[in-house]
This record gives sequence, structure tokens and C-alpha cells, in this order.
Amino acid sequence: MTLERLRQAVAQPPETLGIMPRYRALRPRFCLHWVEQIDSTNRALADMMAAGAPAGTVLVAATQQAGRGQWGRQWESSLGGLYLSLGLKPDLPACRSPYLTLASTWGVATSLANLGLPVQVKWPNDLVAKGKKLGGVLAETHLENGRVQTVVVGLGLNGFNPVPATGISVQQLIQPESSPAVLNTLENLAAIALYGLMQGYLHWQSQGDDAFLVDYHACLANLGQGLTVGGRATEVVGVALSGNLRVRLKPLHENVPADKTLEIEPGEVTLGYNA
Repeated sequence: MTLERLRQAVAQPPETLGIMPRYRALRPRFCLHWVEQIDSTNRALADMMAAGAPAGTVLVAATQQAGRGQWGRQWESSLGGLYLSLGLKPDLPACRSPYLTLASTWGVATSLANLGLPVQVKWPNDLVAKGKKLGGVLAETHLENGRVQTVVVGLGLNGFNPVPATGISVQQLIQPESSPAVLNTLENLAAIALYGLMQGYLHWQSQGDDAFLVDYHACLANLGQGLTVGGRATEVVGVALSGNLRVRLKPLHENVPADKTLEIEPGEVTLGYNA
């Protein structure tokens, strides 16, 4: 990847990048930056935004030395993967910040699905295909007076890099006889991801929380998944308006209904992957 090839990829018509018809007039102004190696695109872009970089600033790296996922976990960032961060200035109440992650993940998953890949979302921040991890989102916010003034949305996506047993890559999902050629290069994947992130944000903003969650549930891989919470068997029934996972308690005894639901905050449960 080079900066010039990245610019050419982003200049493609949105319909070739998996964007929904209603957003094909979308022409975001990205301020693109590309580096061979960095510790973390999120950290570096947060510094750039604090120094006055505009909304729409993007940092893409070929590799990261200290890539991060949720809860500070290390994100392996080998050559061939996609590692990028997008800076936005949404001016939102802090209580709505979970939707920045949900909308970002949904937007990229939707674009990839529109291009024929079997991609779903795994609450709260992962992209999955065939039960395995394809990528993840890390949205880090800067608050002032209880409002999100700046957010850096980081995305790690397995493109053409080696993956562990619980992971999967775009390369593994491509069907040579039917997949569009736009999926075959890393710079194109970056363009798909950037438009996807903007698509998710705009869809959430235009539809509102309730309507957005209906669409989010349509590609949620966890629906119906069984979990043990506090020693009780539960089943995933969706995502609450708070952004938390919603589970239904299973009955303790046969023929005894159990319709009570609980909200689970991110980090309280592990939803797992197929190996």
C-alpha cells in the first residue's frame, strides 16, 4: 500500500465499496495519512486530533508494534492486515458513546456483506465470519462537559495476514469465481472500511437508536447464544437501548416460564469463537 494508491481507492464510487443505496451520495472528506510502522494508530491519531486535526483525519499503518483491542488486550498487527484509525467530532452526550462502537462495527460488516462476504457483528465490537474473528473496533472518546467531543475509531481487519485458529481473513472468505475484485487489495479494503465506518455512523444518526438496533440485530451473530451469568443459564436476546447485551433467564424447572431479562455490560461475559 502507498498513500497514492490509498487515495485512488477512496476515490472510487461508493457503490463499488459495498455502501447501501441510500448512502451512495456519501462523499466524506478524508484527510489521509499512511505509515509503514507505528506503535498504535489510535494513540497517534488521538495526539493528532488533540493538536487540531480535523474530523475525517485517517491514519493507516502497514504494521503496529503496540496495537490494542478492548480492555487493553494486545492486537497482533502483522503485515497483510488492515490497521487504521478515523477521527470524528460528533458532539454527543457521553451516555450515547456505546453506539459509536456498535454503529462502526455494523457499518463495516454491512459493507462487507453487501460485497458477498458472510460477515456479522459480535457484540460489542467484533466482526465475525463463520464463527471466527475477522476484525475488531476500538472507539476511544475525549469528553468535555459530559459530551463526546472527539472520538478515534480504530479498526483492525484480517486481510491477507496469517490468523490464529479462532480467526479468519478476507483472503480466506474470497470466492475467486464470484467475489468482486475490489476485495483483492489492502488499499481497497481500507476504502471499504472507511466508507463503512461513515455509513454506520450516519445510519445510526439518521435512524435513531431504536431503528438502528433493529438493523443491528439483523446481523448480530450472538442471537440465541447460551451463556451462564451468575450461575444461571441464559440466552442472548439482543442489545438494549443502553448498548448493553440483553439476555433472558432460562427456567430453573421444566414447565416453569422464565421471561426475566438482564443487561450485561461489556467485559462481564465472554462470548467466544469457534476454533
